[in-house]
Amino acid sequence: MTNTSIAAKTDLVIFDLFGTLIQYGAMHHPFHQLLKWARENGRQPKVDDARKLMTINADIPELAAALNISAPSLFIDQIKTNIQEELDSLSLYADVKPTLRALSDRGIPFAICSNLAFPYGEAVDRLLSEFQFIRCMSYEVGFIKPDAGIYQFLIDKTNVRPENCLFIGDTLLADYDGPTQFGMNALHLVRDKPVGNHFTINSLTEIIPFLVK
Repeated sequence: MTNTSIAAKTDLVIFDLFGTLIQYGAMHHPFHQLLKWARENGRQPKVDDARKLMTINADIPELAAALNISAPSLFIDQIKTNIQEELDSLSLYADVKPTLRALSDRGIPFAICSNLAFPYGEAVDRLLSEFQFIRCMSYEVGFIKPDAGIYQFLIDKTNVRPENCLFIGDTLLADYDGPTQFGMNALHLVRDKPVGNHFTINSLTEIIPFLVK
């Protein structure tokens, strides 16, 4: 990576959450299970199912009801158990705290922008409790990446110009294409293999030398 990948003046760093800051231990794909149960019981999948799951600020029973899924209470309880097991297994990647502390030392604020269903929101505060940051969770703001509305929420919240924002995440469409089309600077995080371009990094700590407040 070269310093041309980052704006000369970065006033806000925006991170994706899962796959960028937080990693899973156990993965049960509970919402896939819920939609699979609904399909097997006669409900046809809808094109906006995923969007609804990530933009409704409600727990599992309310989410199921919003999707017109009337699953048995025992099945809903199992979904809740699976989600809790996933939550209990979550941890930060090793490069997260050094990077966030470096931002704090430089006086650069950061935000978290995530496509996230409500039950997973507790992981944010639990794992990042030592840091202050701006929240932009899809279930709280009603937009999902790469909708322009979710990036606009951050601009309205912070009054930072898009060209002075740096967005970092592991999903090319949501965390690089969407932000850059909106006018932000962005870097694509690929941890497991080197990629020979100017907009990919292999570790969050790679950004630290280029950030000046």
